[in-house]
Amino acid sequence: MLGAVEGTSRDRAARALRRHAGSAGGLQELGSGLDNTAFLAGDLVLRVSRGPDVVGEARLLRALVPRLPLAVPEPVFADPDDGVLAYRLLPGRPLLGHAGTPAQARQLGRFLRELHAVDPAGLVPVEEADPHDWLTGLTGPPELLDVLHATVPPPGGRRVLAHADLGAEHLLADGDRLTGVLDWSDAAATDPALDLARPYRDFGPDFLDRLLATYGPDAPDHDRVAFFARCAALEDLAWSREPGHRAGRAAHGAAARRSLGWLFPAG
Repeated sequence: MLGAVEGTSRDRAARALRRHAGSAGGLQELGSGLDNTAFLAGDLVLRVSRGPDVVGEARLLRALVPRLPLAVPEPVFADPDDGVLAYRLLPGRPLLGHAGTPAQARQLGRFLRELHAVDPAGLVPVEEADPHDWLTGLTGPPELLDVLHATVPPPGGRRVLAHADLGAEHLLADGDRLTGVLDWSDAAATDPALDLARPYRDFGPDFLDRLLATYGPDAPDHDRVAFFARCAALEDLAWSREPGHRAGRAAHGAAARRSLGWLFPAG
């Protein structure tokens, strides 16, 4: 179990780097989220996981690299002993805290259309994504929780290969151009609405409209996307307030608070 691995995330990254590359110097922390901490050594990113199967994720990424219109991390090594996935640094900067552009919305729509057409069999686990389950343990202002409980959609019948955590922090861009999609540790055969929910949360309704139009006639319906987006916003708000507050959490919390204006409009 990764929970029993000794040492900090930095220790684990250093051990894996020594094991696979014969060096462990110059580790620079890139950022930390709920499930992972990433370090940079030269041009090699070492993402240290707190639970996900890095070997399975590496197998998925190798299958996706030649099939998608945006770059995804191409594994250099996956170390199951320390839970480390290593890949070359992708170009671009994360979009967390930045406005999405119309061009990026269209690029993401094309990307998701291609991703959701990949057969998930043997690549990812199946997750039902029952909307009622998303309410379990969810906290937030009572008036916002009331909106969620009043708008729970029925479970969707379609299952696709989904990234399932496609927040702005996992989208890389250089100007108007999306350059890559990071962190596939939550990928699953699940409801496609999950992959549109966090872009809606992070970039707003105009971005979502353009994304849906580019995705095409098989796009998930707006109500399903909105429900999951609202849940994701409250999750990020709660996470940003947990003990051990860091700058990364503050950025997520600020983005989530900003999204409440379009996810829970007054009236």
